[in-house]
Amino acid sequence: MNASNKRAVTVGIFIFVGIAIIIMAVLTLGGQRKTFVSSVQVSALFKDINGLQAGNNIWYSGVKIGTVKKIEFTGSESVKVLLNVQEDYTKFIHSDCKAKIGSDGLIGNRIVVLFGGTPTAPALAAGNVLNVDNGISTDDIMNTLQTNNKNLVGITDNLKVISTKLASGEGSIGKLLNDESLYNALEAVSQALRQASSNTQQITANLNNYTAQLQKKGTLANDLVSDTVIFAQLRSTVRQLNQVASTANGVVTDLKGASSSVNTALSNDSSAVGVLLHDTASAENLRQIIYNLQTSTGKLDEDLEAAQHNFLLRGYFKKKAKAAKKAADAAVKQ
Repeated sequence: MNASNKRAVTVGIFIFVGIAIIIMAVLTLGGQRKTFVSSVQVSALFKDINGLQAGNNIWYSGVKIGTVKKIEFTGSESVKVLLNVQEDYTKFIHSDCKAKIGSDGLIGNRIVVLFGGTPTAPALAAGNVLNVDNGISTDDIMNTLQTNNKNLVGITDNLKVISTKLASGEGSIGKLLNDESLYNALEAVSQALRQASSNTQQITANLNNYTAQLQKKGTLANDLVSDTVIFAQLRSTVRQLNQVASTANGVVTDLKGASSSVNTALSNDSSAVGVLLHDTASAENLRQIIYNLQTSTGKLDEDLEAAQHNFLLRGYFKKKAKAAKKAADAAVKQ
């Protein structure tokens, strides 16, 4: 074989190998991108696609089911995304599912995530417009984080000021931390509160015991609570006591009036009692009259005794004595 033929064969071999490599690369990339797989095209309208590009993947329940076909503007605040979904997966996806922009990993490429859908809805078909869940974008998250960082800095500054004041003994809490006497006073108050709590528990226990006694049948307390007859009798007794107290009040009032009249009479020198109490001459005359009466009574007794022994009246007194004895004997026999 001459040199020119050998060169032609070598060039032909290299061209064949190159074409084979190109065909294999096209088939491999087409298999990854699902270029040669039958697909169904649907769409979704987003306000913000967060860097999504044509060719990015579509995921459903963690499974890659297609790629982003095209991105186009439809208005000032709306972006239309055309999605190619493999036809083999459409029977598992419902037409009322939602679409949202996600990320392939923490900092990976943007993807479109399909989720949700009700079992009663029909399967996904060509031309369906999917509902969109805009969610929270990365920019919104970063803005929120920045705002939170600013707030955290402000909170830290405030905590620094508060801790400085506490350390220097300013304010009630600062005084409590630095003043031992105030702490002791609060400790005493705490002990008093614990004692009060203990007393309250004891009172509660006593009330429970008393309640249990009220519910124990046969006791006076239970009868007073449950027996309407006893309660009615007690009510009647209380009513009678009230009447007695009212009568006693009237008697006391009358006694007070009588006492007042007696005091007035005793204080009046013209009344008989007043004369006896205040007039010594009248009192002496009254004493002499009483003495004379006693003396006359003694003499009268002596005269009666003498009359009984007189022969003219002796028969009369004997008859009277016999009649009295007869009456006494009759009374004894009865």
